[in-house]
Amino acid sequence: MYLPPTGPNLTAEQRQELDDTFLSSDPYGYFSVRIGMVLRWADCGNDSQLRPVTPHEDERHEAETARQFARLLGRPISFVPETSPRTIATQVATDAYALRHHAAESLVRLTAALTSGTPCVWEALSMGPNQLDQIVEQLQEFFSSPDAPMKFARLVLRQQDLQSGMTEQLASASNVFADWLQFSIDLLVGHELQLNAAHNKVKHGLSVRARDDLKVTFASTPPAADGTIPVSALTGPDAVDIFDRPVIEVLAQAPKVGGHRQGLELTQLRVDVPAVLAEAYMIAWAHGAMFHIAAARHFDGRGELPVNLRAPSHPGYPVDGPFPRHIAADAPVGMRFPLTNPPGGGHTQRPAGIAFRDSFIPLLFTGSAMRNIRVVADETKGA
Repeated sequence: MYLPPTGPNLTAEQRQELDDTFLSSDPYGYFSVRIGMVLRWADCGNDSQLRPVTPHEDERHEAETARQFARLLGRPISFVPETSPRTIATQVATDAYALRHHAAESLVRLTAALTSGTPCVWEALSMGPNQLDQIVEQLQEFFSSPDAPMKFARLVLRQQDLQSGMTEQLASASNVFADWLQFSIDLLVGHELQLNAAHNKVKHGLSVRARDDLKVTFASTPPAADGTIPVSALTGPDAVDIFDRPVIEVLAQAPKVGGHRQGLELTQLRVDVPAVLAEAYMIAWAHGAMFHIAAARHFDGRGELPVNLRAPSHPGYPVDGPFPRHIAADAPVGMRFPLTNPPGGGHTQRPAGIAFRDSFIPLLFTGSAMRNIRVVADETKGA
C-alpha cells in the first residue's frame, strides 16, 4: 500500500519505499533464466513434443499448466500449439537477438540512472530520457573525466573488496564490465546497420522476418557465361560466408545523414545464436553486478529489515574476460540495401554493403544480375 500524493515530487519516504521494492528484485536471475530457456529451445530438436526439457522439472506441475492452458482455449487436454524445427530455429534466433538488446538497453539505462544524481533509482530509470542518444551523451559526459575508470569501478565492484585498494584482479573485472557497457552502447547507437531498429521492430508488432534458408557467400570467381560456377569457388580460401546462420530481415527508414532524411532500407542481420546469447550473458553479468552494488548501498545501515528486503547476490567477477573481442569479433554482422531515395530528393547517402563489428564494406552493383546459377563439380575433379 502506498499513501496518497502530498505534492508534485516524491517524498524521501516514498523514494525509499520504491527503491526497497525495486532493488530487492533479481534482474541477473531474470536474464539468466531467459538465456537458459532459449538455449534449451535451441537444443530441443525433434523430441516427442518438440519442447525443451528442463533438468529435474516437475512433470506434474507442467502437466497441470498444460491442462489449464488447453481448458482455457476449449481444446483437448493434450493440445499443444504446432511447432516445427524450422519454426523453433527462427523463433530462437529472434528471441536471442531481442534478449541481447533487452539486456544491453537495461545496462545502459541503469548506468545512466545511477550516474544521474537522482536519489531514487527506480524513479531515475522510469523518468529518464526516451531517446537513447540522449542517454549515451549523458554517459559520455559523466565518464569524460580522468578518474572515469574509478568512477565506473565503484558501480560494479563491492565496497568491501575495494577497502584494501584496487588489485589486478579487480581492475581486470572492472575493465571487462566496462567493455561490455561500451559494447551495449554500440548495439544501441551508432552502428552502420540498424541494430536497434531491428529490436524495436521485434517489440512493436513483430514486423521482422526471421529465416534460416538464406545462404550468402562472396567469391572472387565469377560465374561462367553458361551460368555455372565450380564448387571450389564457393568453398575455397577466397570465398567468404556472409550468411551461414539464421538471418533477421528488417525494413525501416534509414537514419539521417548530415541532418537529411534517407529512404527505406532493408537490413539483414546474421544471428549466431550461441554467440549472441554469450554476449547477452556478459551484458547481464555487468548489469547484475551494477544492480547489486546499487541495492547494497540502498540497504546498507538500515538495521533489521524484512527478509524480502535485501540486495540480490553479486554475480561475481569475470577476471580476464571474456571481453567482446573474444566472442565472434570477426564475424559479419549483416548487410544493408537502400530501397528508395531520400524523400527530399537526391541519392541515398547510405550505400549497400556488408558490415562487420568495426568496419563497413560498401557494395557497388554494376551490370545486370545473373540468376539461377548452377553449382558444378570442379573440372579437374571430374563430374
